[in-house]
Amino acid sequence: MTNTSSNSVTVIARHPVVCANESSWKALESPFRLGAFDQVAGFVPIQVVWVYEQSSSNIELIPVERLQRAMERLLDYYPQLSGRIQINSDDGTREIARLGTGTELLEVRCSERLDAFSSRGLGSPESRLQDLPGAGNALLAPFDPTPDAVCRDPIFTVRHTRFACGSVALGVRCHHSVCDADGFFQLVRDLAELYRGFGSSENTLAHPPHIRPYMSELVGGNMSPRERQAALDFQTPLFYVNPIANTDSATADTSASAPASLPPPPPPVEGRFFRFSSARLAALKALATDPSGSGWISTFDALAAYVYQRVLKARLRLSATDPNFGELSPTDFLTPINLRGRLSLPARYFHNTLFTSYTTIPSDMLTTGPLWQVAKIVHDVTRTSFLTSKDGLDGTLKWIAAQPDTRTIQSGFRYGNGSFMVSQWNKFDMYAGSVFDVAPVLVSPPFTQSSLVDGLAYFLSTEEIGKGGDAGAIDLSLALAQPLWAIMDKDNPLV
Repeated sequence: MTNTSSNSVTVIARHPVVCANESSWKALESPFRLGAFDQVAGFVPIQVVWVYEQSSSNIELIPVERLQRAMERLLDYYPQLSGRIQINSDDGTREIARLGTGTELLEVRCSERLDAFSSRGLGSPESRLQDLPGAGNALLAPFDPTPDAVCRDPIFTVRHTRFACGSVALGVRCHHSVCDADGFFQLVRDLAELYRGFGSSENTLAHPPHIRPYMSELVGGNMSPRERQAALDFQTPLFYVNPIANTDSATADTSASAPASLPPPPPPVEGRFFRFSSARLAALKALATDPSGSGWISTFDALAAYVYQRVLKARLRLSATDPNFGELSPTDFLTPINLRGRLSLPARYFHNTLFTSYTTIPSDMLTTGPLWQVAKIVHDVTRTSFLTSKDGLDGTLKWIAAQPDTRTIQSGFRYGNGSFMVSQWNKFDMYAGSVFDVAPVLVSPPFTQSSLVDGLAYFLSTEEIGKGGDAGAIDLSLALAQPLWAIMDKDNPLV
């Protein structure tokens, strides 16, 4: 198998991409205000790689020139993506300025054939992107996570890598402050539709996106004094305000109470992929169902509960044998909830519409309790009355919009070496609609600097969908502290 280092890839050109029609971005107000959901979204990018295999030497897959034209038309429909994120200095709100600046298409060559990167075959769930250059990271544009760079660099980028055999990988990135995974996959589907349209007389979207962020008109406290006070008085269980401390006093307190020695650095984090067949998922779901027959459990509930139980047991064993791992943090569980349907937003809504729901699952239940008890807690946390009530959701969004400084908004979730976070991306059918010249053979987020977080998991759809295979299968992307894998490997197989 070919070495997976990034040495085989070379950037040969950087193509600036601007709106095809200048009037599209000029029609927007500047700065472009983001919505209340966008103000509390993660300050990280969403990054996914699509791989397209060359099957005929007579066709050039995804020519760069045509892709660039499609991106230019895409910006006509999403003109806010032609700008740059900025933080309003008065109230800390995120907004988009410098509209019309454009984005970037990177053209890259790989000196190796696609099939040279895996002796097990590209469809192997164990390999996924791990065998490709840089474990998939070399197929994405470089990313600088510092706040200054995030405000300097494009919001949306595409990296086009052509392998020696003619196969192509598209690495797509869009900042999470602008959209969630639902909007992100919509964006790529629209890019593919516009690309295909250049092969005929059509270069328009059949269904244009809805790009006005929800409650953007209220963000920054743009309401009457009475309305603003009512919004600030709302009691939300999801967030709280943590005022920014005085820098001088904070520095003095820190120096006065500084420990004699610093704690050991955390261990490195390693990510792995696992495939759960529909049969295995059905068996887990049966185990996760209340034996009394009351209530119901989803596949997500069952799989999330199962993986967290396995992870926490390994963490407890490591904590007992390795003093550097330390005592476990609270066993908080978190998952994002897509709220488009609950707010009756337009079907083609692009920007963020998610809140992260969280709870504490008792440690003893995770270690010794039956799976169905853990699954019930997971089930309930996504269906609390607060998250199903439009009044409750709107109250929280107005509370966010009314804050005098949105940088002080904090989540009550307690991240640490005992917590667990999982996102349900398999619901998006990541393969559907992403046909440029051919269908992708692989769609997956690589393990990147921002996603290699201990206890972060994604449930992903597989290439089996639409091919007559195991359409109900789910791929698990799981990042854990490296020493945990040695313990997990000695136990019964995860899958």
